[in-house]
Amino acid sequence: MRAFTLIELLTVIAIIAVLAAIVIPSVGKVRETAQRTVDANHLREIVKAATLYATDNDDRLPGINLAPASFRPTGVTATTTPQLWAAALARAGFLTDPEFYVSRLDPHRPLQVPATILTRTGDGVALDPGFAELTLSVELVAGLRLSHPGTTPVAFTRGLQTDGTWSATKGVYGDAGGFVAFLDGSVVWYRSLQAPDSLIAPNGRTTSNLLQSLPFLASAPAQAPNPRVYAHDTLGGIGRETGVSSLAPP
Repeated sequence: MRAFTLIELLTVIAIIAVLAAIVIPSVGKVRETAQRTVDANHLREIVKAATLYATDNDDRLPGINLAPASFRPTGVTATTTPQLWAAALARAGFLTDPEFYVSRLDPHRPLQVPATILTRTGDGVALDPGFAELTLSVELVAGLRLSHPGTTPVAFTRGLQTDGTWSATKGVYGDAGGFVAFLDGSVVWYRSLQAPDSLIAPNGRTTSNLLQSLPFLASAPAQAPNPRVYAHDTLGGIGRETGVSSLAPP
């Protein structure tokens, strides 16, 4: 049997290298697309759980005052955190797995995600300390009701800015875009919320600022304040740990 010559071996290696350069990026793209589909389904489940929660809570989705101080673990001092929104659902028996709130494509996802949202204490349950420190891949809207328009955002990919674009450094998918999940259960991918792919404000006008697409009352009573968006102070886009109120529509 004749052995391969050096030229033939180099030719084969070169062909394999070319094929790898073609196939590997394609496989990576397919995996990314598949994970985005998973992320969209997770957002859909979050909205579904929030609406089920509302049916047992006077038609109110997780609200502004999400939990008493005793529900927060030692070291969590913020009045409200986005994790407490998720904990409100978990405490009611919905979505107890932290994976619903963390994308595998998120560059800020830790190597190990905590196994649970809640942990048992001597007199009940509280926010799990590991989940309390977890950077969520979503920003969450508190203070909504089932009677609000179906076009009202409930949750969206972290890093959305008020101009309708996603932050290149804070966004889960960089500035490539993100998902918005609405009260009617739909989940839509947006490269940006700028025209023509704008959101719908309560007055029917379009807006690229998600805060203007939320219900707003100029003189909202203290017992029923305007909805607020919760996210991490350092990595959030629109939201903050203590919440950012909705704005008057355009």
